[in-house]
Amino acid sequence: MIFDREMHDFAVSRLRLEMELRQALDRREFNVHYQPIVALASGHVEGFEALARWSATSGPVPPYEFFRSPRR
Repeated sequence: MIFDREMHDFAVSRLRLEMELRQALDRREFNVHYQPIVALASGHVEGFEALARWSATSGPVPPYEFFRSPRR
């Protein structure tokens, strides 16, 4: 097997993200935001979804950070 710097960097970044998530739970850095679900045809609110947002000390963490693949 050949060492792949990109895969190594990805694994290190995921490990760092996991550690930061655990610390964020301890620091209570998560907030809940409610987003309405609106029927386009009628314009009526059909329900709500709850979104968890992470307000890290370095700034907000966008949701796509949790779904990155090793190769973009």
